[in-house]
Amino acid sequence: MSANPQPEAKQDQGVLWQQAIIQGTNAYYSELSNGLELRPDWLDFFSHLPRTGSAETLHAKTAALAKQIRDNGITYNVYADQEQGAARPWSLDLLPFIINDTEWSVLSAGIAQRARLLNQLMEDAYGEKTMLAKGLLPADLLFGHPGFLSQMHGTKPAGNVWLHLVAFDLGRGPDGRWWVISNRIQAPSGLGYALENRLSISRSFTRAFREMQVQHLARFYKTYISSLQQLSPKGENTRIALLTPGPHNETYFEHTYLAKYLGISLVEASDLVCRQNMLYLKTVNGLEQVDCLIRRTDDQWLDPLELREDSHLGVPGLLQALRNGGVVLANMPGGGWLESPALHGFLPGLAEHFTGEDLILPSVPSWWCGESPAWAQASERLEHLVIKSTGPDRQGRVMETLMGSELDEATKRKWLSRISHKPSKYTLQELIPLSRVPIWTGNGLQERAMMLRLFAVTDGQGNYTVMPGGLTRVAGGVHGVVSMQKGGSSLDTWVRSPEAVDRTTNLRGNLQAKDLHALRRPVSSRAAEHLFWLGRYTERASFSLRLLQQARNLLNDEDYLDTTTLSFLHEMCSKQGLSEEYDLTSPLSQDMLEADLLERLWYENGPDAEPAKGLASQLNSLAIVAGQLRDRLSSGHWRLLTDSAKLLNMTLNPANTKTFPVETLEQLQLYLMAMHGEQSDHMTRDHGWRFLQLGRQIERLVGACECLLSMTAVPGRANEPGLALSIALADSTITYRSRYQHRFEWLPALDLLIFDEDAPYSVKRILYKIDIVLDRLPGDSAPARKLFENVYGNGRLPNGLSLEGLQPPFPVETSKALRSWLQGLLDMSASLSDLIGAQYFRLAELPDQVIQGR
Repeated sequence: MSANPQPEAKQDQGVLWQQAIIQGTNAYYSELSNGLELRPDWLDFFSHLPRTGSAETLHAKTAALAKQIRDNGITYNVYADQEQGAARPWSLDLLPFIINDTEWSVLSAGIAQRARLLNQLMEDAYGEKTMLAKGLLPADLLFGHPGFLSQMHGTKPAGNVWLHLVAFDLGRGPDGRWWVISNRIQAPSGLGYALENRLSISRSFTRAFREMQVQHLARFYKTYISSLQQLSPKGENTRIALLTPGPHNETYFEHTYLAKYLGISLVEASDLVCRQNMLYLKTVNGLEQVDCLIRRTDDQWLDPLELREDSHLGVPGLLQALRNGGVVLANMPGGGWLESPALHGFLPGLAEHFTGEDLILPSVPSWWCGESPAWAQASERLEHLVIKSTGPDRQGRVMETLMGSELDEATKRKWLSRISHKPSKYTLQELIPLSRVPIWTGNGLQERAMMLRLFAVTDGQGNYTVMPGGLTRVAGGVHGVVSMQKGGSSLDTWVRSPEAVDRTTNLRGNLQAKDLHALRRPVSSRAAEHLFWLGRYTERASFSLRLLQQARNLLNDEDYLDTTTLSFLHEMCSKQGLSEEYDLTSPLSQDMLEADLLERLWYENGPDAEPAKGLASQLNSLAIVAGQLRDRLSSGHWRLLTDSAKLLNMTLNPANTKTFPVETLEQLQLYLMAMHGEQSDHMTRDHGWRFLQLGRQIERLVGACECLLSMTAVPGRANEPGLALSIALADSTITYRSRYQHRFEWLPALDLLIFDEDAPYSVKRILYKIDIVLDRLPGDSAPARKLFENVYGNGRLPNGLSLEGLQPPFPVETSKALRSWLQGLLDMSASLSDLIGAQYFRLAELPDQVIQGR
């Protein structure tokens, strides 16, 4: 422990402490002080702050922390948050929660003991069921709980490990004792957020973190992966994947973050398929076997063949593959009954029978109302208890926890009657006044109720290692409930070590040549499809933005447009969904077109708002598809995609919607240019990137052909304003002016739009790029190449389609041939997109597509 601070620092810390004094401290345990002075660990922590200006330092660190969370895109999905939307920034308070080594030795031993016990209970529940035979657990708490899965009876998991990772929520009572409040068994969350909290806060207090000898976390995560490898027959060559319910899950960021950190594939159910009792990942190369699956999906959704048939989050045949040893599933299904609050009342007896030990950490006192004596005893003091569901209903719904102290007499009588009618459905628990931990706010130090989630992971041999840290959650207000969904926050959890800190790193040792290929991340069919559409939507939004900017310039001119150019502009806007459908027989006036463009430009958020249109819709599609690629995009790329989708939100931009928002469109242009840079220069050139580039080039070809077809559809559209519009849509205005230094004319414009192989938006350049990508697609790209070459064989244009052949005057047949060729390219683009999707994105799942050798 560090030496005591100097007198100046004591005085400054005294001011901080005075701000933290709260009335009624006897009602709960204060983690910060014993009522008169700071506890030793906090005194040591504050000694590492500057001797003067501690408050200013903490305010500055808080601001920097908030910026870091925004920049890194750390989110937590809150379904009921209408103001910020579902994905709000992760809430992390600046000050850590500190546990000294003496206290930690008790906590870690108690958690490891409980993890071993629960694993034994799982083994017994799906094996001999001695706990029922000996009367240690009422049969209704096992067979009557929806979390008990009869499908798992007789299953023998690898190493007899049913629970690879378990978590426990603890609270500290007024007397300073820790109580276990709940077990998290099926798919415990928090590992990723705990790691991100550690990285963020340790950087905020580098010196304090180092000198207070805070234990590191890397070894725990390394143990997690190595234990799974040990339980798999393939050992170090085990292919591990993390199954996520998808972007709408509340902790989706954590899934992507954890997959990246652990170096494993992030998959959704649609990425997986079971064949011959084995589990496979659908990749653009074929089916690759998955040996171990870490799942973040609850039991009932895992297999629509044997569990919930309406599940889209599971893999048909997964339980059969599991029972046959075709895959290691962490955790094994069937542990939902261990999460019942009623179990706590029976754990002491179960522990004595299975381990011969008393529980080191007590459970919060619990009464299962299905036992008449327990219900009779607890019903007399309902106002001091918490009412909980014994388990979920058959649809997986659980009633919200109810505080007996908050019930008036009439409501209390109703609940006593309700419980009496179906007592086994309810469990009552003692209300533990949770301890208060200090947090730093704009008004200084305050104290909030806290709960501590601790994690234990198997070593694959029957023992469990406890992570030296955890996820500390705090209430959102002085009298709030500890819940992230209800505005709560989190803290980094520091466990002090009396010895040298274990500096194990999760980085691999020296890699051999044979290791490199195996470590390359496969590109799943779903990821390839989303990358393909990311490319298409990026190009489409860029084209629409250029079109809107040109529309603003043309429509805002004091002189009215000639009707031919106006019709050209309207048709192009219509094709991009920026205006109402173009009708040659009933064209819009200039004022009407401008009003229509502006009306479709903005959108409103909220449940009753109409769907976004035009550019806003394209930007929203970009953000949605980006949400499916969170694990593949840099934080900067992700931020660009999500921020751009918000720029046209009318509630965020209360601008005058009667005029074009010049600054907003310019900001969008910068965002899209940065996205193009991210996609072109900053992404690994794997198969996923190639599909992204193919999507971009196909969309470029669509835009180029649509523009040329519209320009040549009506005589007179290829006038100077029409040519200028076409050149601008091809993003080639500067090139044209610098090269030709002349007004816009047909032949030089056509050169840039079609023939110039150096112009990035010319048709020939786009076709050249598509040709290159098709050559480098995985597997058999012959069908796609045949389709492509039928329209653009050997890189040649049809006879007569050359600069010389299109120099005015030229025959009508040449004009028809040009339009026919352009239409053929447009049709080919649609067919090529469909063919790529059928071959790579909707995998046929034939046996010969299985990739051997892993």
